[in-house]
Amino acid sequence: MMEIDACPMEGIKAPDYERILKLDEKGLKAFAVVTLGYRSEEDELADQAKIRLPRNLLFEEI
Repeated sequence: MMEIDACPMEGIKAPDYERILKLDEKGLKAFAVVTLGYRSEEDELADQAKIRLPRNLLFEEI
């Protein structure tokens, strides 16, 4: 509805995020980073179909 895209980021250096954002002063820890924004009108891949893996390949129910 708002046409906002999100993308999780891997391999973050949590201590750096905690220091820069002063999370430790608030008793918080960084464990994930997600970028949010609007898609570029120049993105040639924007209209291509997205590939999603089946749930059973991503999660194991116990």
